Amino acid sequence: MPFFNPNGHDWADNYNLDGWGVFLINFAILYTLFLLGCSWYLWQWRNHPVIRMRKPALAISAVLVLHVYLAIVLVVYPFNGHFPCAAEFWIMSIYLPIGIGLFQAQNQVLLLISRGQQALLTHDTYKPLPNGKNRRQYYLSAFRIWCRSVKQQDVFEGFLAAGMVLQIITLSLPGLGADQSTQHRAPSIIWQAAWNYIAGPFVLYKIRKIRDIYHWRLQTSLAILAGFAPGLIAMQLLALLCPIGQIIKAKRYKKKTDQALRDFDKKKADGPAAPDTSAAATSVNTGSSRGTLFTVETLEDCIFNKTSDFQPFYEFCRGKCLCAENVIFLDKAMSFKREWARIFSVPGETVDNARLAMYRVAVQIYLYLIHEKTAQYSINVEGNIKAKWDSLFRTVAERIAADRPSTSKSANAAVTPWDEVSDPFTNPGNDHPLRPLTRRSIDKGSSTDLLTEINLALDAGLAFSDLTVPDDFNEACFDRGMDSIKHMLWSQQWQQYMRTKRGSAASVPLAVSA
Repeated sequence: MPFFNPNGHDWADNYNLDGWGVFLINFAILYTLFLLGCSWYLWQWRNHPVIRMRKPALAISAVLVLHVYLAIVLVVYPFNGHFPCAAEFWIMSIYLPIGIGLFQAQNQVLLLISRGQQALLTHDTYKPLPNGKNRRQYYLSAFRIWCRSVKQQDVFEGFLAAGMVLQIITLSLPGLGADQSTQHRAPSIIWQAAWNYIAGPFVLYKIRKIRDIYHWRLQTSLAILAGFAPGLIAMQLLALLCPIGQIIKAKRYKKKTDQALRDFDKKKADGPAAPDTSAAATSVNTGSSRGTLFTVETLEDCIFNKTSDFQPFYEFCRGKCLCAENVIFLDKAMSFKREWARIFSVPGETVDNARLAMYRVAVQIYLYLIHEKTAQYSINVEGNIKAKWDSLFRTVAERIAADRPSTSKSANAAVTPWDEVSDPFTNPGNDHPLRPLTRRSIDKGSSTDLLTEINLALDAGLAFSDLTVPDDFNEACFDRGMDSIKHMLWSQQWQQYMRTKRGSAASVPLAVSA
């Protein structure tokens, strides 16, 4: 049997099952299994912080839709024309352009998240939820909220869906499905050209200054360049293998971390050296090849006491790690605990009123940083911690978000009423002009004054007279979440930040607290 059919793709009655045809069929089968395996693996890790923000569902959808078209392309030669031309037309006109649209939409995620992180503190405290007495009013409310959404990802994906529907409707008009001439392929060609040659270069230009630690910008740039060909296999592999590489890297870090901490614990058990009591003691030697481990106390001092490292560390998390919500949560939660201690330490107000005021503040934090439907970027904590918060706040939070939609775009919005966001333009010469989470000077003579301040900031006109504060609500309600987020920040971003700051190759990201 010759490796190639001398007549090539000749639309004859026979199939081209020569050497090349058999190779293409086997490659299509094996490559399909490989993509399915990668997609399954990525989906299993979809809740990992690094993977969740990449929109894995969008990436997998783009890969699988494109693969329908690619699979047909691979078997065109061995099938030798043994499938209807109409099928080729619809696959070319639907699967390819929609797949490219999904793929380019996935490429937009880095840009949109980068913008969202930059504006995290300067937009509304939370996204509103739709409301209505009947289904029609509910959907109208949802549409109005979508139209004025401050989260660009929601708007972008909505327009993408509308474009896909328009693409299908255009092709379904009388005559277009039956007549597959070149002019009737124009909608598909225009759609693909718009994504590859307009949207792609635009994103490439916009992300040029992003310097994230995950090499996400490099992945996006290569993926956009692959779309010009389009190199379908390159596009698919970039969409799946780059995030999988980040998963493997994270697992390797954890393994090395565990070993480093075991070595450190063994060293302490064998007889620790005399402790350094100076104020400069900010790190310890693990005794392993992993080198220096910066202590968790240095992170706590940075965030809770606003040391000189706070601004650069916040910018590091925002611009390079894309996880500024974690820093904000730690600050807000600690601020909540401090004000709780303060409000109950000064006589002058009933316990019920004080608990109600602090409960309302806690609900605001939940709406802003925890609830998956209202938070711009919700923090990632263990399921049992999230379930506890849901039991405390979810019902009231959704009522607030539906009854009093947050629609303004004030640059001075603050979740906790005793905090304020500084004007990012007050000090244009500073490398870190945005000074978030600064403290207001509230030195009141009694807790009644502080309660008045809280209620005014939270809109005292809300009908909370029928609100019952849960019995298990107390000042420790955020503690477990704080420990989890602090743990994650300390083991990853803080070690990376300190390593960058000190320029020491010996300091590495670690995963658990000693």
